[in-house]
Amino acid sequence: MSVFAVDSFRGLAQSARVLGYPSRVRILPVAVTAFTLALAARAAAQTAPLPGAADADDTGLLARTAFFVSLAAMQSDDPRFSLSQRSRGDLDLFAYGRGRVNFLMDIELVMGRERRAFDLNHANVVLETSASWRAGPIELAGVVHHVSRHVVDREFDRVPAWHTAGARATGVFAGARASAVVSLEYGRIVQHTFVDYTWTSQVTIRLERTLGTYVQVFGGGSGGFIGVDPAVLHRNRLSGGRAEGGVRLLPEHGAVEVYAAYERRVDGYPASRQPSSWAEVGLRLGTR
Repeated sequence: MSVFAVDSFRGLAQSARVLGYPSRVRILPVAVTAFTLALAARAAAQTAPLPGAADADDTGLLARTAFFVSLAAMQSDDPRFSLSQRSRGDLDLFAYGRGRVNFLMDIELVMGRERRAFDLNHANVVLETSASWRAGPIELAGVVHHVSRHVVDREFDRVPAWHTAGARATGVFAGARASAVVSLEYGRIVQHTFVDYTWTSQVTIRLERTLGTYVQVFGGGSGGFIGVDPAVLHRNRLSGGRAEGGVRLLPEHGAVEVYAAYERRVDGYPASRQPSSWAEVGLRLGTR
């Protein structure tokens, strides 16, 4: 384990104690977070959005719906990355007590400063369907996942895209005023265009702590590996991720999040075969 991972583990363990996580909640989430941050320090991969945690008491059609829109300033040396706008819909189409069928849609619009102050240059689209079964605090799901990346207002006649079929395990660990959600995922690429990916994996964690009736703090990250066909672009397995933290305000209706993040992404621009990295400061408006 690297020095970075060891220091991350120690710092996160101390933070978990300070924030009031019980010992049974601390160990696995903290270890996974250290692993995630170690990956983010090494290289890069685009991290995939995930459905929100299910409510075991909800059943029937549209048992849970969640939406948000966000806007974030991006700090990068690459002029193609200066502003990100994201919209996400997360719906439990049907919940059946021990599991759910979920549909998730995530659209990211990225603007740069090459031609003008707000220069939309590409969009990323994620569509996902999953069906799950819960065993105690663990939710096991089969997942079908689509990603397509679209260059905007530029000469480029290809659409990088891939479809995966895989499995995901998610654990929810809750204390009196704190919670941790840990997710592990693996998928095989079953169809692709203009990418050399063969499989994907991801570990994700989110920690939350309630400070009062209307305020929460949160933090976490995502990281993983992407397998590639070395005969296509003569490169090896890719890895990396995203780390994020912020404050969540809970007025009477909805939720407001102010956050800061760092991401380093493989093939950051759709027409590029090079990684891109940036820092973000953003605002999210959505449902609770």
